[in-house]
Amino acid sequence: MAILLSAYKSKVGKAIRSTMEKIRVMLTGVGDDSSSSLNPQGSSDIHKITRSVMTYIRFLLSNYPSVDAVIRAKYVPHIEIEPPLDSMIMEMVSFLQEKIANISEPFPDQGLRFLFLLNNSYHIQQRFHSRYYLPEPIVLLADDISHKIKGYMETYLQVSWALLLTCLLNPTPNCLGKNSSSLYKFESEFQKIYTSQKEWKVPDPELRRRLREVMLQELFEG
Repeated sequence: MAILLSAYKSKVGKAIRSTMEKIRVMLTGVGDDSSSSLNPQGSSDIHKITRSVMTYIRFLLSNYPSVDAVIRAKYVPHIEIEPPLDSMIMEMVSFLQEKIANISEPFPDQGLRFLFLLNNSYHIQQRFHSRYYLPEPIVLLADDISHKIKGYMETYLQVSWALLLTCLLNPTPNCLGKNSSSLYKFESEFQKIYTSQKEWKVPDPELRRRLREVMLQELFEG
């Protein structure tokens, strides 16, 4: 029985390492992403790569003790100071973040680009929320992603809504290339933003709520 269990453990460890290698190749592969080629304008939605990788990571975290025991003797961590499973997860998240950033670079609209980064980073962070045990390196990784989320949100608001605030605050701004009332300029600029962004997605309800609150806060406090 011990020999049989050892054989199954070896097969499981091999399967996990094989999947990890496939994910590594997918995330570090050279060439344009197929979905970006089909939609050169980009999309703010959560990318299929993000969903796929984080589903796998969630499985590893949900079964942390068992998976850790399986790979501890077989997987050589790239982050040597961390346990093998922690290193594996951190490595995948690092590759994923780099891949998402590369996918966003061709987006012609910077507001859309940073909303895409915001949505995907928020999804990554949320996948770490679990009732299961989270090792300290993974907790610190989630905290680091939280800081990136804050930065992406601030940048999105800046590139998408800063001009609107200028129209509201400046009595005679040159927002539309002509002098007119601040209210008229504000409404015109708001309509332009609404038209360009009305089909952009923020899939997570909590993130949508946070974005609305921050926007209103910027408008009224500004």
